[in-house]
Amino acid sequence: MERFKLNTTLSYLVAVSGGPDSMFMLNELIKMNIKEIVVCHVNYNFREDSWKDQKLVEDFCLKNNLKLEKLVISQDYTKLKENFESWARNIRYDFFVEISKKYNIQNVLIAHNRNDLVETFLLQQDRKGYVKHYGLNKTSTYKEITIVRPMLNILKSEILKSLKEENIAFVIDSTNEDEKYKRNKIRANLSESTFNDFEETIKKLNKKLETINLEVNWYVNNNMSADELKINKNLQDQDLEFIQRTIYKWLEVIKKDFVIQNRRNKTIFEIAKNIKVSEKVFWEINIGEYSIIKDYENLFIIETKAIQPKTILIKSKEDLHLSEEFINWLDLLNAIKRNKENYPYVITNDFLTYKLNTYTFGKKTNRYLIDKKIRYKNRMLKAVVYSTKTKKILNTIK
Repeated sequence: MERFKLNTTLSYLVAVSGGPDSMFMLNELIKMNIKEIVVCHVNYNFREDSWKDQKLVEDFCLKNNLKLEKLVISQDYTKLKENFESWARNIRYDFFVEISKKYNIQNVLIAHNRNDLVETFLLQQDRKGYVKHYGLNKTSTYKEITIVRPMLNILKSEILKSLKEENIAFVIDSTNEDEKYKRNKIRANLSESTFNDFEETIKKLNKKLETINLEVNWYVNNNMSADELKINKNLQDQDLEFIQRTIYKWLEVIKKDFVIQNRRNKTIFEIAKNIKVSEKVFWEINIGEYSIIKDYENLFIIETKAIQPKTILIKSKEDLHLSEEFINWLDLLNAIKRNKENYPYVITNDFLTYKLNTYTFGKKTNRYLIDKKIRYKNRMLKAVVYSTKTKKILNTIK
């Protein structure tokens, strides 16, 4: 059997579940004289016998004098509202990021094999959603770490044969037999003899993707300002797949792609559809702790907590320190001083409210914002101050 190759002068984190694939990989790594390896094991306590997986990995690492980092989860799974597999993957990969920082090791080895590659492709075909890469990539990224899959050329049957010959113990996850999971159902009906045909199809589809990605990369590279993506007719005239890929690439460039990793495809589809068909100058789509916002011809991403509406009543000089919650607090204080501190004042970034009940330069603030095309990003991040008596905004909105 053809083994896998790695740069032995590098250090690696190794994801080891205790299953046959990861135990095979770990056993092979020991033979390679790698500079440094740190084994990472996650016990989700999802199965009653998951302690056996942990014990197996602990014993193997002790016997072979390997460093081991463990994460033992305590979770009431009856209260888990999201898909377990996606949730578990996030937990696992965030753990890798944490250990990566501890040891200053960027590369993480994952024991995906040739069967996993084909199964992933068939799962992608079944879901009919957005696909960044058909099958599995030999390398990919997650936040600050590089994921390396060195075993994509090795069949599952070859792994099991090798483990038996070398008498390497492993555990079988009983949930892998449960066909309520789509991947397990695909696996149960898949023959390794068909892999060559599937792999040929995967190569052709990925080659087509390369052409599309060249165009996507060109658009992103030529339509970015700071961390924002410019939206123009050239993008809106493209099909939805192209627009989705553009969103992914933009977020990758600004190192925010982790926000949408493992998100439902419909989230990215919704963003792409809005770009293509919505004529609104402003819309906002929340993605967990972040929001993606259309702001005239710009698309930007920001932490949702940074743009939460806040309103403060300034009754006297003693309350002025409260203005420091806003990034333009000095501008607000100067406006109050120019108004001769005629309290009380309202300080707020709740533009959806203040635009309707205040005035700017003698006109309704809503009209002023429209006429001046004041960016929504500024409206959200910067506050205005107005007198409760006159409803007149005192600082310059820009």
